[in-house]
Amino acid sequence: MVYKLIEVIGRSNKSFDEAAKDAVEVASKTVHGIIWAEVDSFHMKIYEDKAVEYQARMKIGFEVKPEYKESGHLHH
Repeated sequence: MVYKLIEVIGRSNKSFDEAAKDAVEVASKTVHGIIWAEVDSFHMKIYEDKAVEYQARMKIGFEVKPEYKESGHLHH
């Protein structure tokens, strides 16, 4: 088995928790077979001394599945 790792940043105007959930939900629209997610760091965007956006930098892992062409040969 081979796994691939991508890095994404989720955003929310409510909380870090919502930002992390957003990262996984949005990534899952184009990345299939997500099996784990890990928060690397949290960040806030500040405007006029107030937090206006919460960000979660995350790693998302998924299994890489080999592709078979009609000829039956394995392609990576």
